[in-house]
Amino acid sequence: MSIQLNLLLPDWVTWLLTAALFGAVVYGIVTMVQKQVARNWIYALGGLRIAAFLTFVLILLQPAITTSVEEPQQPEQIVLIDTSQSMGLASSKGTRLQEVVDALQSGEMAATLKSRYRIHWHAFDERARPIEERDLAGLKPIGTTTQDADSIVTAIRHARAQGKQPQRMLLVSDGLDRGDTDPVEIAREFGLTVDVLAPSVRKPDDSPPVAIAEVQSARRVLLGSDTTFRVSLDGRRPVPRDRSVQLRIADGGKTILKKSAVLKAGRAEAKIELTYRPPSIGAKQYEFSLSAGAAAGAKPYPVSVQVVDRKFEVLVLEDRWRWEYKFLHRLFEDDPSFRFSALLNRGGGAFVQFGSPDRRVNLIGFPQGRADLEGFDVFVLGDVNASKWPRGLANHLARLVADEGRSLVVIAGPGLANLRELPELHAILPVELTGESGTPIDGPIEVRLRADAVNSPFFFQLRNPDEKPTPLDQIYPTLRKRPGATVLLEAAKHRNPYGNVIVLAEQTVGRGRVLFVATDTLWKWHTLASTNDGPTPYSIFWQQAFRAMTPVRSNVGLVSLWLTPNRSRVDVGRPIVVQAEVESTRTLPPTTMQGFLTTPNDKRVPIVFSADVSNPRLYRAEFVCAHAGLNHISASLVAEGKALAEGASAVQVHEPRGEDGDVDLVNLARIAQATGGRVLDPAVPETWPTPGAEVLPPIERLHVIDPWGNFTLLLLLCVFLGIDWFIRLFNGLVSG
Repeated sequence: MSIQLNLLLPDWVTWLLTAALFGAVVYGIVTMVQKQVARNWIYALGGLRIAAFLTFVLILLQPAITTSVEEPQQPEQIVLIDTSQSMGLASSKGTRLQEVVDALQSGEMAATLKSRYRIHWHAFDERARPIEERDLAGLKPIGTTTQDADSIVTAIRHARAQGKQPQRMLLVSDGLDRGDTDPVEIAREFGLTVDVLAPSVRKPDDSPPVAIAEVQSARRVLLGSDTTFRVSLDGRRPVPRDRSVQLRIADGGKTILKKSAVLKAGRAEAKIELTYRPPSIGAKQYEFSLSAGAAAGAKPYPVSVQVVDRKFEVLVLEDRWRWEYKFLHRLFEDDPSFRFSALLNRGGGAFVQFGSPDRRVNLIGFPQGRADLEGFDVFVLGDVNASKWPRGLANHLARLVADEGRSLVVIAGPGLANLRELPELHAILPVELTGESGTPIDGPIEVRLRADAVNSPFFFQLRNPDEKPTPLDQIYPTLRKRPGATVLLEAAKHRNPYGNVIVLAEQTVGRGRVLFVATDTLWKWHTLASTNDGPTPYSIFWQQAFRAMTPVRSNVGLVSLWLTPNRSRVDVGRPIVVQAEVESTRTLPPTTMQGFLTTPNDKRVPIVFSADVSNPRLYRAEFVCAHAGLNHISASLVAEGKALAEGASAVQVHEPRGEDGDVDLVNLARIAQATGGRVLDPAVPETWPTPGAEVLPPIERLHVIDPWGNFTLLLLLCVFLGIDWFIRLFNGLVSG
């Protein structure tokens, strides 16, 4: 609450009048005492005159009292009701349209929706049109077709034209969409969450068994590397409640992996990702089956995978024993994709050597020239004084990176500033060093990922990219990044004239790559990890980093290709969109995507994929299926004339249906699942939408009380003066 004064007269006049009036009041009271007026009348008249005096002062000051009150603001929701001819078909409660309108007009669900959202009502067939709630009872199913996507667009545009910004929509339909555009794409374009409400199925029966629709995986994988399988489950229609299934993978009849999964209530499809590390090379025939929730006698889903062996040689050079090396040593021992050799300086020109038992390169002593380095793919420089190396060795290392496509990882230490004395090495670093680079900034130091680091091959497989990384004990400061370098990790609160202090940066140098790590306490990501099972952020980062840094020539098994159709079922003649997603643990050379559609009669039709301009790892293809039945989609990622990865998927194509088809619960569940919405059941409150991210902040409303503007002060003054006059008149105190 606040009070504002709006003086009627200048300040000095106001205070002069106030003083004069106060003197008059005092004089009047003194006069009554002198005339020996009864004491009770003196009190009454004195009190009235003081009240009149105060009221007059308030009139001169003209105060205004302002108060603020917060009022809750309901989020906006569009309800889009299908009025096409198919909604006139019979359901378990009259027609389909009558059933859904009754659910929206009366009952607990209707009351709950109205209490949680400000609803904007629309009816639609080809296009949406706004209606009032009182018009619901008069809706007729007379539309000749159903265009979900176009109707969503017109409804959103109409709401925004009125200054509304709805983030949620309830699509009330039987799912028989006849439009060419996928409503999911439109909803994502507008940032819209779509819930769905469908009329009940005319002849409900028990939920059908869950089946494995398809399994996607890399056709060739690297021995000992984690291989991901993406399994699609099909429940045929949305399940009324959560349904548990048990997925089993067998190799040669022997179970190698099991995983439990849940098909969520209101969903008809689910995707499960499983990770497996093949222990031996050769052609593998894996069989996927469901041991719970599947149909009796269902055959296993076979997947063929070729496991190959390709290892990389890593050389680690350190001038002293550090905790960072200890953890890297253990990481290399546990990762079968790398063979490592490590040389640690013991002083006096002596070195102790560690290495993998099966490494190909066996050094006699410290490398002396190019011939000793050529057998390695990745070089890791710890806290070394490269100025004491044999003459020309630093230059040979730089040339192997730039000219031969080898990779270099530099882990900072107190001797970091010494690299400035070797221009050939300093020039290929992604950062510029200073004379103070060897003096660490003590922590704890909070760090954060840069926006482009989350999708980089160094961090994109972390379990929770939104989780803040563990603070570091110290970092070694650099000046700035090189032109063309990418900063992956930076200090959140430490800056220099060029921006936040860099913690991780990488860049391409000629044919090779260089990664710079400005701390030797990254191992805290392992010891302080919050996870109790599975790999820690430390091991995930370094495994990804070394795979991203491996030379281009070794690419087998490092790339995955996933194909995701926007519809698993589609009518003949209707377009379908397939998204191809490339996953790789390293930077890829320029690539193209080649695809084919294999029809049920074994004809191969080329599919043209186009790259996503905003994300080079995504490709998109749109085509029309002309034959009913199971159509197979295949694609290959090609670089330099060689296939890096292959993917396959399938889509079931049906003959076109008219406006007399069954309720398509699968299509409606797909729309809800893809946009983050729900499949509503009027009888199950848990399925009703609840405002979450779309909750709006309360509105602060101001209330102003102006006693002068509403004549309150003037009326009070008249009342006080009138009562005073009547009292004096009654007692004969009024002079003639």
